[in-house]
Amino acid sequence: MVYLASLIFVLIVNGIGIYGSNCPDQQLIEKSLEKVHIPGAAIIVINATHTLYEKAFGYQSLLPKQPIDIDKSIFALASISKTFIAAAVMQLVEQERIDLDTDVNQYLSEPNQRIFHPDYPLHSITLRKLLSHSASIAVSTQVQYTYFQPGDTAFTESLAEMCFKYVNPNTSFWLPIPPGRVTFYSNEGSTLAALVVERVAQMPYMQYIKENILKPLGVDINKVGARIADFLNNTDDFVKHYAYAFNSSDVEGWNQAIPSLNLTQRPVKS
Repeated sequence: MVYLASLIFVLIVNGIGIYGSNCPDQQLIEKSLEKVHIPGAAIIVINATHTLYEKAFGYQSLLPKQPIDIDKSIFALASISKTFIAAAVMQLVEQERIDLDTDVNQYLSEPNQRIFHPDYPLHSITLRKLLSHSASIAVSTQVQYTYFQPGDTAFTESLAEMCFKYVNPNTSFWLPIPPGRVTFYSNEGSTLAALVVERVAQMPYMQYIKENILKPLGVDINKVGARIADFLNNTDDFVKHYAYAFNSSDVEGWNQAIPSLNLTQRPVKS
């Protein structure tokens, strides 16, 4: 068993005061992190208008030891980024620029590259199905591992290139079930939803996120990026990826499959 061991927690609450005696017990949090072999975390509690609590715990690097910095440490969000895709889609729904139950091909405007299930062409692929992971898209794990490469060489394809390459009726990457029937987690389905945002908004997806989600929240968009190259001036602030494993071969296996994580075996306390 392997545990990825660097986390950031963001809790959105409504009207919950946690100042003074109601603040989380620091020792309890530290013990909880240690119990599941997590060397560091940043915990932030917010409501609709204010940051109610924020504190860093532990380390972003164990060798050399470097504490988590609530203002500077850079976390890889991984699949938490799917929440941004959903938020972007729903913004466009609110603006009545897209509909959750319309065939996505209407928004992609690619008459020669339509996306549909080869066995069920009459069952539309919609944003509702993409966001709920029920579009019957099933790209194999082996293929997904080919996306991950060391450094900045991962994901060099555009959203359109990736979607039309892997999510098209000429591939075998589909469940033998009509879209809308079952839930099956799909990175590629989320990527397709992001492509719809890009096409409808008529701007690169990452630019849309920065301009329409992060900037209104007061986030410094100069500290946000999708690639290592976006952080050339502060690479020392990256939170290191650690793993706790019962044997080193587990970590070696992960690094072979997903080298971009550059996992390090976390020492086990005696």
